[in-house]
Amino acid sequence: MVRRHEAEVRERVLIRRERYLPLPGEVLVKRGQEVSPDTLVAKSEVLPGEPYVIDLNAGFHKRLTPEEVDRAALKRVGDRVTTHEVIARMVKGAFADVLVVKSPVSGTVEFISRAYGRVLIREDPRSALPMAIIPVAKQLQVWPGSLRMYLTVREGAEVRQGGVVAAMPSALGTLEYVYSPISGLVEKVCSRSGTVTVVRPARPTMLDAYIGGTVTDLIPERGAVIETKGAYVQGIFGLGGEHHGLLSVVARGPGEPLTDGMVTEAHAGKVLVGGSHVPLAALRKALAVGAVGVVAGGADVADLSDLIGQPIGVAVTGQEDLDLTLLITEGFGSMPMAAPTFALLQRHDGAVVSINGATQVRAGVVRPELIIPRADGSESGPLAPEAEHQLAVGMRVRVVRKPYFGLWGTVTGLPTEPMAMETEARLKAVELELEDGQRVMVPEANIELA
Repeated sequence: MVRRHEAEVRERVLIRRERYLPLPGEVLVKRGQEVSPDTLVAKSEVLPGEPYVIDLNAGFHKRLTPEEVDRAALKRVGDRVTTHEVIARMVKGAFADVLVVKSPVSGTVEFISRAYGRVLIREDPRSALPMAIIPVAKQLQVWPGSLRMYLTVREGAEVRQGGVVAAMPSALGTLEYVYSPISGLVEKVCSRSGTVTVVRPARPTMLDAYIGGTVTDLIPERGAVIETKGAYVQGIFGLGGEHHGLLSVVARGPGEPLTDGMVTEAHAGKVLVGGSHVPLAALRKALAVGAVGVVAGGADVADLSDLIGQPIGVAVTGQEDLDLTLLITEGFGSMPMAAPTFALLQRHDGAVVSINGATQVRAGVVRPELIIPRADGSESGPLAPEAEHQLAVGMRVRVVRKPYFGLWGTVTGLPTEPMAMETEARLKAVELELEDGQRVMVPEANIELA
């Protein structure tokens, strides 16, 4: 079975998007609420938890073998732990002394190194101390007024958990240290009380709806599910993250490239549609005037690399530092946009659209998309189904990986046995006749249905 991707070009389809905070926060919408793309769905004002590395070798006073780590560890990757909870135990010595290692924080076990005997725990940001007042003068047993003589940090400085904030020579000629119990910023040094205040900074994370629609479900402390009916265009490659704006079809036909001369100041805040190709000059002009997106049939790899200042990664994109989202519908080079795609976009010229260039062609395929919520202007008529389809001879498909990336073809054969590929791997394959007449064998996982 080959799963048909959510859509390549669909006039009317039911679209659901899960909007999810990376950290716990506050959900700002209600079930049944109508939202626009810029409606705030949820927000979080905490930082990701700090990573804590616990050395089991130090805790047990010996170098552990991988087998000893396995026997001693009481937790596994993914387990939650609380502050001072025992995470490892070992019986040692002739008197069967029981040694234990405890977690310094509440959090989640992210990694266990069997080779080095270390456990990494990611602190739960909700349990992290928001502030710590460190009694430096008391710990060093000095007069509070002389506090600044011993400090190693200043107000406004950043410190890490366990970092030194003060030091003083001892009677034995060594140094006595005072450590920060949290990571944060030094907010205040008080010479009256002899204390140093460290504050864990908040960094708000705001999550918008991305698409216009209705809130159909809530995700406690995380976000919501947004649902809408509309048109959907799926690309084959993209750059940039989520944006929304008015659709502006600039090209006169699917074979006309989008040139820099077509882009004007009037396109600020809009998603521009070209035909066969968008060159680097047009992309830079779109950025300069404040356009939020560009859709075209093709683009040159070298141009895209110049645009973002580094080689493009065709495996995973969407995280580029780019104030513009690019969606390529056909492939690299100059490739006329498919006529049905261009016609759909023309019909909805001027509509509010949402666009996302995130692309992933490895496991867990993600395609760039353009969504036109409630594009048909009505609630009647059947919605396009989202179902699995059986491949059959005569079906039109598109290749989504090299060496035929972006090319369209027709299924001419479905071998029942796995075939040997150029990589020497044996995979279930499909025989295709490409549009140029070339007949090729392509792994079934490398195609999507038209």
